[in-house]
Amino acid sequence: MGLYMNKVVHTKVRSGVVHACRVSDVIPLSTDTFEVELQSTADAVLDYHAGQYLALELDLNRDGQTQSLFYTIANGFNPEQPHRLQLFIQNSSAFADKIIKHLSELSTSNEYVRVTLPMGKAYLQTDLRSTHLLIAAGSGISKIKCLTEEILRQRPDTNVNIYWSNKASDEFYLLGKFQRWVDQNKNLSFTPILESADKGWSGRSGYIYEVIEEDFERLDGIKTYLCGSPKMVYGTIDKLQTNGLKEENCYSDVFEFASRC
Repeated sequence: MGLYMNKVVHTKVRSGVVHACRVSDVIPLSTDTFEVELQSTADAVLDYHAGQYLALELDLNRDGQTQSLFYTIANGFNPEQPHRLQLFIQNSSAFADKIIKHLSELSTSNEYVRVTLPMGKAYLQTDLRSTHLLIAAGSGISKIKCLTEEILRQRPDTNVNIYWSNKASDEFYLLGKFQRWVDQNKNLSFTPILESADKGWSGRSGYIYEVIEEDFERLDGIKTYLCGSPKMVYGTIDKLQTNGLKEENCYSDVFEFASRC
């Protein structure tokens, strides 16, 4: 499944409730990433847990054949806006570009798309009295943003440590939002990481696990959510095991669609 947000595969939808939604907006967040806003056409409540994903059905070729595209839901459920969904889609290939152009066309028409949700087992389910570690690479920040919103809504005094890695500095399109959360919540920390050092970057750089190792001597008992490629997720867990991170305390959609070889 396309859970390294936002790769896509074509597979049969397995569970969830189908809703008709309109594409209300497609907004560029950076050069390569777009925010897609969906709205239920029937004002149905779009119920899901923070951290789950959905299947978006699109007729990309206008030939009556739909394709199932899987994306993490980027916004936490808001009872004041129960009909709204937000996605982050990275334009990282010719196919992704086709998806974004198609959604942009739909945003100016009266057509609707079918959305199936909720899907995924790596939703927020941990005791918020525990320290939490939230790790994202690239557009995997969509899941981490959603989890953060829900944690702050449920228990704002939870100790939350967020790490977000990108290949390019202009892909940190949520810096302002996360910094505001840090300013407003003394138990929340946020660390953006550039994969390779750059003269125009004043923040930290390197592999995610290296930066986390610098910040945490021990990770015993810490609840950890990871969103990225299978290589990033499993590699980070393996590297941090010497610091006490246990896989049974980790949650990731990768565990469902890309088990260890």
